[in-house]
Amino acid sequence: MKIKTIKYIIMGIILFFLIYINKDKIPMPVELKTFDFIISSGIDIDLKSNEFGISYISGEEPGNKNDKSNANKNIFNVKSNTFNKTFEKIQSLTNKSFNDSHLEYILIGENTAKNNLDYFIDYYTKKTNMRLDVYAFITKDMSSENFIKKILFSKIDADARLDGLVNDKTRLSSLTKKNLKDIMQLFYSENKTGLIPVLAVKKSPIETNDKFDKSDESDEKYTFDFDGLGIIKDGKLIDYLPHSLVRSYIIIIKTLKMSDIEITDENNDLFVFSIKNSKNKISCEFDKNNIPEKVIFKIEIETKLDESTAKNDIDINQLNELQSNKIKSEIEELIEISKKTETDFLNIGEILNIKHPYKWHVIKNNWPDIFKNIEYEINVTAKRRK
Repeated sequence: MKIKTIKYIIMGIILFFLIYINKDKIPMPVELKTFDFIISSGIDIDLKSNEFGISYISGEEPGNKNDKSNANKNIFNVKSNTFNKTFEKIQSLTNKSFNDSHLEYILIGENTAKNNLDYFIDYYTKKTNMRLDVYAFITKDMSSENFIKKILFSKIDADARLDGLVNDKTRLSSLTKKNLKDIMQLFYSENKTGLIPVLAVKKSPIETNDKFDKSDESDEKYTFDFDGLGIIKDGKLIDYLPHSLVRSYIIIIKTLKMSDIEITDENNDLFVFSIKNSKNKISCEFDKNNIPEKVIFKIEIETKLDESTAKNDIDINQLNELQSNKIKSEIEELIEISKKTETDFLNIGEILNIKHPYKWHVIKNNWPDIFKNIEYEINVTAKRRK
């Protein structure tokens, strides 16, 4: 018995040695082994045509951190009539166990956000292997598949750029990021209203004179950037908040300690002020029936003069007033969009609930009607920090 055992051990060692030295010659079904290194996924859902599409960006040389371009990246797109069948199709292309636990970013196609965001949320809430800290974006004006195809023309690494938009504290996008957990909380809130960051394709500013570049010169080269916020109402994308208003939106909902204010004075001289700090206080006035009739914004901003085209002495009081008026004008636009879309993305109802819980309890069922008719008073004070 012992001789048999020793014999099997020796045979096992010899077999292992033979496999090891010939491992590169043994055919293995690993067409999509780079799935281990995919961190970005696009989702497109069209229930009318009963089609579900999933797109992944993958690199040919996984783990090569020195490659900061899309040159070695590919797109894998698989479609079927259910999500589960779509994943089965992807799984059939690789011998490795495939799941979404490795993803860091999900790109939601515009039509999916407009029509089937509820299906997207419902599906991913049931996925036990899905990480809730995955960041999500809406791809403006196109499907996520087309978005990925376009951005792979860029000389800038797509995954690295996404990482910068989320983690670079000098970008407004980093203050508006939403992960899957945030979107689920938004979707399952009482009014299902909120904002999701948006990405848009743009023409790439990078041009190449590389004589070895064999690409068709007529092909457009693209990149992408943060392009504002998608307005969600009743769990659907209904409109966009433009990038130009995101700064003032952040000033209202939290403290902003970066960003620039550009103003032009009466002499047409340009001044650029950097925001160093902001404070906000929001209060409400009530009528005799305890119905809120006015919301009062008190905004204080500290800025520093960074750059100027002025050749003469400057009037700092006038410049402070111009800054205040600019921010006030942006807040007025925010309120106009909020009323037009009938979405309380400035969280006025939440503020009422925190500061006046009893009054809120009485009016919360009528809040949508009250919200449409409420007045606003906006006070902005900008001061130059020396």
